[in-house]
Parts: sequence; structure tokens; C-alpha cells
Amino acid sequence: MSKIKIIITISLILLLLFGNIVSAQSIFYLDYENGDDENNGSDWANAWKTITAGATAARTAPGDTIRIAKSPAPASIGNGTWTNNSKTVTLATAGTAVIDLCETAWEDAAGNDATIARTAVATDGKEGSYSMKITMDSAVQASILQTYYQISDTDFSDYQKISFWIKNSGAIVADNWIVCLCSDTAGATPVDSFLVPAIPVINYWIPLTLTKDGGGNLGASIQSIAIYSGGTTTGMASKYIYVDDFVACTTDGLNLQSLISKNSAEQGGTESWYALQSINGTTLMIDSIANTKGNDGQGYSGDTETVTTYKRETIKTDLVAASTTNVHSIQESGSDGSPYYYEGGWDTGTTEQTGETFFDGLSGNGNGIETSKAYINFNFLNMYRYRAGYYFNGCTYNTITHVSNLNHNNYGIYLYKSYSFVANNNIVEITNACNNSYGIMLTNYCNNTFGTISNINNNVNVGLTVSNGSNNNLFTTISNVNNNKTHGLDLEGNNAEIKTIGSVDNNVVTGLLFSTAINNKVGTVGSASSNGTYGVQFLNSRKINIGTITTTGNSTAGIYFQTSDNVFIDNATVAEGTPVASSFTAYFDEKSFINKLNGYSGIWAEYVDIISQDATAGGTGLEWVISITDIKRNIYYPIVLSLAKIAVVADKLVTVKAYFKKSQNADIEAILACRGGQIAGVVADVTDTCPGDTNRNELEITFTPTEIGVVEIEAWAYWLANTADENVIIDEMTITQAD
Repeated sequence: MSKIKIIITISLILLLLFGNIVSAQSIFYLDYENGDDENNGSDWANAWKTITAGATAARTAPGDTIRIAKSPAPASIGNGTWTNNSKTVTLATAGTAVIDLCETAWEDAAGNDATIARTAVATDGKEGSYSMKITMDSAVQASILQTYYQISDTDFSDYQKISFWIKNSGAIVADNWIVCLCSDTAGATPVDSFLVPAIPVINYWIPLTLTKDGGGNLGASIQSIAIYSGGTTTGMASKYIYVDDFVACTTDGLNLQSLISKNSAEQGGTESWYALQSINGTTLMIDSIANTKGNDGQGYSGDTETVTTYKRETIKTDLVAASTTNVHSIQESGSDGSPYYYEGGWDTGTTEQTGETFFDGLSGNGNGIETSKAYINFNFLNMYRYRAGYYFNGCTYNTITHVSNLNHNNYGIYLYKSYSFVANNNIVEITNACNNSYGIMLTNYCNNTFGTISNINNNVNVGLTVSNGSNNNLFTTISNVNNNKTHGLDLEGNNAEIKTIGSVDNNVVTGLLFSTAINNKVGTVGSASSNGTYGVQFLNSRKINIGTITTTGNSTAGIYFQTSDNVFIDNATVAEGTPVASSFTAYFDEKSFINKLNGYSGIWAEYVDIISQDATAGGTGLEWVISITDIKRNIYYPIVLSLAKIAVVADKLVTVKAYFKKSQNADIEAILACRGGQIAGVVADVTDTCPGDTNRNELEITFTPTEIGVVEIEAWAYWLANTADENVIIDEMTITQAD
């Protein structure tokens, strides 16, 4: 074989190999409401239904894009009055009609096999003071009236649907329950019937919006609402349901499954979309999660104002029975340079990405999107009422480009691993996260980057948590973490960096908490104000650095050092009556520092506060004040304040002088010192003790090192007698070395 033939043969082999490896990137289509996982996903007419069973590994390849159908656009519901940190939004005009709010007890129907009880909202309920509980006996009869409630004769003919809450102790199958609107006062003459669908999840409140059986408008003369057992009694024996807040609604109007917002944009916008806890005429209540009781929850965070208010409908995913079931599960990893793209917001008519996709689990069960895969990109996919909106389960190199709303879940985004895990995920932008437990939670996830995180507000636990074991995470901008029920930010992991925090305000406990954290860095905290205890709390943390911070209106103190060491704040503007409080573990001699505290400086340690202030003892400029606050700071546990580190040469006499003034002559001791053993020639401690008076005394120490080096000069102070409430002032230190 000639040389040229060999070259041609090798080239053909390489071409064949690369032909097997490299394939064209494809676009697929997913429409949860109209798709079918048996389709091939090639266009909207053949769209898949789910990520799990549609976008399978056998059908897709790295680099592919899955376009996901958008949710309906926002629609105005008129003016609404929004109030900061309130659950209530008041509309100018009602878009629904009250059928019954379950505030008055319903009636037992003759011959029924149910026990009817009115239940206080403190026990369970979604609206007002009460809900209704219907408990079946062990021998349930099919197709009979179980309970009813008489209402005033009402014309509901402008409406086509009803909406209400239901909570069940046993799985509901189709045709278990029927809700009826009746023309008589005793629930015996149904005009409109509504079949309750199958509900596999138990012990969760579910908002239902049902069209009347057969369609059309509701009755023009309704005098009672009734609940019947259906044609099957499967699973009903000895089980109960709760119901609450029955309203009539239009086909396209506001209902209990709707979201509301001040945001008119179909795509983007900063205002959060909120789920509803209840509707009572013009009064809307914002929910936390589906199981939040009517007398609990957080509400809205933002400007108090009356503005045009909008409602938006979600795409309801199938109810799942188990909390950890994955509703959408990513099936295959991409690769470096060829990730998978899962993109929400696509218009099925124009095939343009003009909106966003709001998936809604309704109950709070299941994970909206789960991935344990690598190199997956997401955008415009919003998650509501799941256990976790996004569940990153030990995955790497994934990206969320933009998500506008992760609300009313247990976790908005949950990055989880059972042990420390190098993940390298990239969250570019999250605009709103209002959830039951955590807006964002990292558990043992390391090396992740976050771009802009905004409005992590009104979470029932913590806004953002970086747990112990989650290390080396970088946050560029966290703009608002407000009105959360415990802490705004809880940073427990090590080596985290946050470049900018806009505000951590109005949280029930603490704005910014460092707990068992080591070597974390924050550039700027614009405001840590009006929190229930502290603006910033350092708990069992080490080597924390904050550039600038501003606090005001915190209930206990602006800043709290609790058993923390080597915490450094460069510049703190603190307006509280108690700017700084502290508590330290006994005999560990931990210290925390503020370089500029309202223009001065401070050091906090166990049973000691050291503050700089304008000179009062007779010196000029500033002076240090060492205050001993407990008798445990005795001769065996003195406070040691470093006054200076000085460079010295060999064989030249060093003289150090400083003025000391004690507040009481016999209760406190103060010493100017150079410790022995720091440098050759200074073997023993060199000290001068303040006299037993309250004069401003100049103390002096001298020593002669026998080598070139650096020595540290210190002030020592400790309690001697009586109450530990005395101080020592130190000012005007001079240091000289002989020529």
C-alpha cells in the first residue's frame, strides 16, 4: 500500500469516528398542559408533557435545547392596596362572590353517615376564624347528602366556577366527593355540581378551582351549598376532610389558585407573585405555603401603596403523594461546552420566548425540578407550592440564568448533599423567593457562585442559609433579605464571600447571622435594621471580615459578638441605644474588633469592652477606655490590649511611656508591659504598674534588645476588689530608642 493511500484511509477512519461522536444540536418542545410523553417532541404539535418521561436520555443529547410552553400572561384585576409586612391586599372591586366562608356551623343531613364539626383556625383552617370538618364513619354510603349550609338566595349566574380549599386525611379518588349549589335551603335540590378530582396527597390543604359538571353558568337562585358522597366510597371510611372559603369565580377571573402581584410584565420585573391564602370579597390574604393556617404566615414585603394589581395563572402539575417525589427530574448530563438548555416562557403560537413558565404543585409536596446531573442550564422556569422549587441533589456545573419567582415552597432552591461536596454551580439571577422554610438553602455544597439575588423576603424560617459544610461559596449581590420569620441570612459555612448586601431588615430575630462560620468576608451591608434582636450577630465564629455596615432600630443591639474571635468590621454606623453587645465563652480570651464605630474604635472580649473616645483624662486626640465587667477578669485572667508593635535595633535602650488613669484606686489594676522572650536581651517581662490612685499617671518601661526585631507593647488590666464596674484610660504613648 502506498503512503498516499495510507493517509486517505486514516482520514476516512477519522471522519467516520467523528461522525459517530458529533451530532447536530437539536431543539425539542415541552407543553405540560397539551403535550404527551409518547410524542417525539419535534414541534409544539408533537410536544412532550414532562421532563422526566419526555426529555429522556435516549431522545436527547448534550447541547440540546428543550423549549417549555409559557404560562398565561398577567391580567389586571383593578386597583389593590398593598401594605408592607402585611398579608392583606384590598381590591377596589371584588372579582369573585362569596358562597360561604365556613364561619358558621354546617348542618348534619338526615340519614347521613358523617360527623360535622366547625373547627377553629388555630387548629386548622385557611380563612377567617373557622373551617368545616366532615368525618365519615366506617360504613360510608355512596351518593347521599352528607352536610349542607343555607345561604341567602343569591344569583351566581355571572360565574362559571367555584374555588375553595380542601384538606383530606385519606387519599381521595375521583367521584368520592361532590360539591353542589342547590336551589332549596337544605341541600336537597342540586343545580350546579362540582366533582372533586383525585387527590393522592394527604394532610395538605389544596386550593381547588372547579368548573360545574356539564359547563355553563351557575344558578341564578342558589339557597344552599351541600357536600355529597359520590358514586364510589373507596378510601372514605373513617376519614375526614376539611373545607374552607367557598367562592364563585369566572372562567378567566381571580380564584384561589391564582397568583397576584403589582407586576404587569409577562417576562421579568422585580415584584413578586404571591399565592392566595383566602378570598373574601375585596379582601385577599397572601399565603406562605398551602398548609399555613389562616392566622399565620408572613405576607408582602415592599412599598405601601395603592396600584393596579394583576393576577396570573400557573401550570398545575399532577399532585404527588410523597414529599420527596420529583415532579420533573433531569435525565441526562450535558458536557463541558455542550450543556442541556431547559428554557421556560416559550409562546406555542409564535415560538418566541416572550413569557415565563410558572409550574405549580398546589399542595407543597414533591420537588418541582430535581437534578443530580451536570451541565444543565435553566431559565424562566418558576416554581410554586412544592417541597423544593429546585432540588440540586449532588450535582455539578449547573446554571440558573434567570428565575423570577420561587415562592410558597418549603425551599425555593435547595442545594443538598449529605457531605461536603465541590459543586461549581452558577446561579446568575434569582429575583424573588418567599417560602415556608428557606428561600435558598445550601447544605454541604461548595464552590458555587451566585450573581444577583433579590427579594428573599417573608420566608417563614430563614431567607438564605449557607449551612455548616457549605464552603467557598461566592455571592456578588444580595439586594434584599427582609421580613423573614427568624434570620435574614444565616451563614454557617467557611470561606464564603458576599460582595454586597443591600438590606437585611425587619427579620423577626437577626438580620445577618454568622454561626460557627470561619473565614467569611462581606464587602458592604447597606442596612441591617429593625430586626427583632440584632442587626448582625456573630455566634461561635472566627476570622470574619466586614467592610462597612449600617444599622438602626434593632431591638436589642446593632451588633452582637457571641463567643467569636478575630471578627473585624472596618466601618460601622450604628444608631441603636446599645450599639454593640457581647458574650463570650469563659477563659478563651476571644476578641472582636470594629475599626471605626460611629467614628471611633472598639474591641470586645469576655467581660471586657475596650472603646476609643475623645480625650477626657488630660491628653489630646483619642484615648482608650478598658472597662472590666466581671470579677472573672482577675490577676489570673487579665485583659491584654496590644498598644503597639515596634521595630528595634540591637544594643540600644528602648523607652516606652504612656499615661494611665484608673476610675477607682483599689478595685482595678493596670500595667504597661513588654513580655519577656519576644526578642534576645529581654528575657523576663518588663512592667510598670499604675499607682493606687485615680490620677493620670505616666508609666514607663525600658529594655535593651540584643538583636534586630519587632516587639509588642501591651496594656494589662484586671479586677482587684468589689463590683467589677471600673475602667482604665490610656492615652499619649511615646516610644524612643537611644542613638
